[in-house]
Amino acid sequence: MNSQSFVKFAKITTIAGAICLYSSAGFAAGFFSSSSDDTPTDLPAVVKLIDAGKYSDAIDSLEKMNESDPDNADVLNYLAYSQRKSGDLKSAEANYDKALKINPDHPGALEYQGELYIQTGRIDMAKHNLARLKDVCGTECEQYEDLNEALAGK
Repeated sequence: MNSQSFVKFAKITTIAGAICLYSSAGFAAGFFSSSSDDTPTDLPAVVKLIDAGKYSDAIDSLEKMNESDPDNADVLNYLAYSQRKSGDLKSAEANYDKALKINPDHPGALEYQGELYIQTGRIDMAKHNLARLKDVCGTECEQYEDLNEALAGK
């Protein structure tokens, strides 16, 4: 293969790869929206809403994402977190449970569910989550450290 043919082949391969990535993996990961509104439906954009304290907007986006991908533990975890921060503890608890049924070793869901347990006075259950986190990621992971500090009242 001469150098011109190789360059042409490389360009075609790159374009084909980008099309495949966008059409299948991108949609499967929830990074692209087929909705007609401007609501962010990619997780990094929703995390920015959460970090800015815009829980209601985050909940709207996460509920749409959950409809199209109901087995995504990350989406359910962030949905539950936003619901908890908004004061909807019942929905938050249900969604943490769903996230942990999908991925029982989800560090974020274990931490945040533990914080919900502290918030609702169920310290023994929060301690159980802390023990699970120790098994999942050790005592050096951020989720373990954060829940441990929350249990200590810091």
